[in-house]
Amino acid sequence: MDYLKRSKELFDESLSHRRFLHQIPEIGLNCTQTMNYIEKQILEIGCQPVRCGSGIVVTLGKQSGKTILLRSDVDALPMKEESELPFRSQCENAHTCGHDFHGAMMLTAAKMLKENEGSLKGCIKLMFQPGEETFMGSKDMVAHGLLSDPEPDVCLAYHVSSGNTPVGLFMYNDSSTMMNSSDNFTIEIIGKGSHGAYPESGIDPINIACHLVLALESIIAREVTSNTANVLTIGKIEAGDAGNIIPNEAKLYGTLRCDNNEQREFILKRLNEVSSSIAASFRGSAKVILTSGTPPLICDKKSVDDFVKYMKELPVENQMGINGIHAGASDDLAVILQKIPGAYMYLSAGFTDGREVYAQHHPKVVFNEDVLISGPAYLAHCATRWLEENC
Repeated sequence: MDYLKRSKELFDESLSHRRFLHQIPEIGLNCTQTMNYIEKQILEIGCQPVRCGSGIVVTLGKQSGKTILLRSDVDALPMKEESELPFRSQCENAHTCGHDFHGAMMLTAAKMLKENEGSLKGCIKLMFQPGEETFMGSKDMVAHGLLSDPEPDVCLAYHVSSGNTPVGLFMYNDSSTMMNSSDNFTIEIIGKGSHGAYPESGIDPINIACHLVLALESIIAREVTSNTANVLTIGKIEAGDAGNIIPNEAKLYGTLRCDNNEQREFILKRLNEVSSSIAASFRGSAKVILTSGTPPLICDKKSVDDFVKYMKELPVENQMGINGIHAGASDDLAVILQKIPGAYMYLSAGFTDGREVYAQHHPKVVFNEDVLISGPAYLAHCATRWLEENC
């Protein structure tokens, strides 16, 4: 099948999927409306959707031979959309990371693959995943059997990107970390409350928190290799009720991003040690609670090289690939890529007409819908070609 030609024919359907999903953004693992819509569309094309934890899995092709996993994350962000799109969000959440595109691309790819199912050499497994933004979705689906019956041999995922780069550009990394790990944490600091005029009668957790913020910066500046991309940020401090009261406790909320597992493990260890020792030096105590996390995203070179080759077989307008991309952001596909080889790539959904553009996660961000032609075609073509060469 000429997937690019067919994707052009199905462009209006892809638009419809994207615009419907855009209006019902849901967050975390509880994406009920989104999953119900996906389930309905999958049934209409003659496939059988299977609930896998909080997500949905669809299997096409033969049960024998090799299996390729295609992943689409479909959750949104807990923020108000401020775009002027006529189909903007109808609730307090927003698809400002482009996951509505991912769902639409996968639905159209599923339709094309179903139409071509008789010619497929092996098995294709489609993964509709919630909870990427909270780094819980991949773990949830893996725990519910995603990687079994059948077990995938390779994985492919795309993520759209906003900005002023043209549709047709795709970005990847075949030799090093593509996306950093992410560990979100809370540090609970316990002191002893007292009157603000008599601090000696208490243990000031705010004072401990301030010293701790500075001490944690020294881990990055003085204890890890300077040529690695490690970032530790404290983004929120929570303490107290009034200016003349020393509270009993304070909380620090932060995130750690690392480009390799060795540095990640070391910094997490030091995060606990420094928090405890700084608090103890002021007669208090501190406990680090990891609230969510995902490892660095590292692609398999052979898989990347194979998929780039297949992508270049399609005569996509303005097609250009850029290697060596490293993003400070994170994606929990990394959990799966620790278990099976695979590739993750960015597809530009930007504009080059001079309009004002915004970054992903910005309330006014808008993505170029023209990517809904090449995106589904890439998914279907790469899956088909990989099976042809590996079964």
